[in-house]
Amino acid sequence: MSECAIEARGLTKRFGRNVAVDGLELAIPYGRVYGFLGRNGAGKTTTIKMLLGLLSPTCGNISVLGLDPRKQAKAIKLQVGYVAENQRMYGWMKVKEILKFTAGFYSTWDKELVQESIERFELDPEAKVKSLSQGQRMRLALVLALAHNPRLLILDDPTMGLDPISRKEFLNDIISSLREGGRTIFFSTHLLAEIERVADSVAIIDRGKLKVAGEIDFLKSTTKGIRLTFADSPPKQISVEGLLRVQTNGRDCVITVKDFSETKVDVLRLQYDPVHHEVIDLSLDDIFSEFVLS
Repeated sequence: MSECAIEARGLTKRFGRNVAVDGLELAIPYGRVYGFLGRNGAGKTTTIKMLLGLLSPTCGNISVLGLDPRKQAKAIKLQVGYVAENQRMYGWMKVKEILKFTAGFYSTWDKELVQESIERFELDPEAKVKSLSQGQRMRLALVLALAHNPRLLILDDPTMGLDPISRKEFLNDIISSLREGGRTIFFSTHLLAEIERVADSVAIIDRGKLKVAGEIDFLKSTTKGIRLTFADSPPKQISVEGLLRVQTNGRDCVITVKDFSETKVDVLRLQYDPVHHEVIDLSLDDIFSEFVLS
């Protein structure tokens, strides 16, 4: 049995001349809360559709819970909970009706969990789905995704379109679900603040290509800004191993590097002779920007 809930090797999807996902490499161990980060159009939803067997890769290999989505999509769907952006549900059904309808597809449906969830999320079983607010619909979608006790929960930008209060409440709902333990969560989003609250690892994708992946704490410890202040204008060109981006402002120059070490600071000081230097810690939002814009 693979040690990873999700594995991708050279995963590629082309639509004509457009390369939506380009040689993606992922290895996500069981039990992780994994953030999949990228701008709109970066290839996140296309990747998820390949994970679920809804799209076939152009080339590359993919494994979900040890299964091949190209051949075993049905078996995967029975073990995966999925919440999509603007999830479609039958609006004419009542909450209790859509729960009963969905339960028929799963032998592992947990009625007790459903009852606890609709009470916790304050969902009226008699309410029509179309009468629910956007936040209530997303809570219902989360109940539907969790009710069969999936081993893997996939969230595709689920808070897109929610107001800030509803977004925070929905994220709290997700955190509550994490306490049930043992479940792997793959959380795709472009909203960085919400990921930092729940995820332990992230991958950053841009234009279909993986830019970086790793534990959040590791990325923060190895991706740093170095501010150099010069007596006059900064040099026109600055080079150092692992350089991501250089930004200048007056006499200051901020260099962002990956694989940070104090040796790199020493190299910059000796080579460019600044009058002052400072190492800057970066937030996950900063790190995302640096890798995407580099």
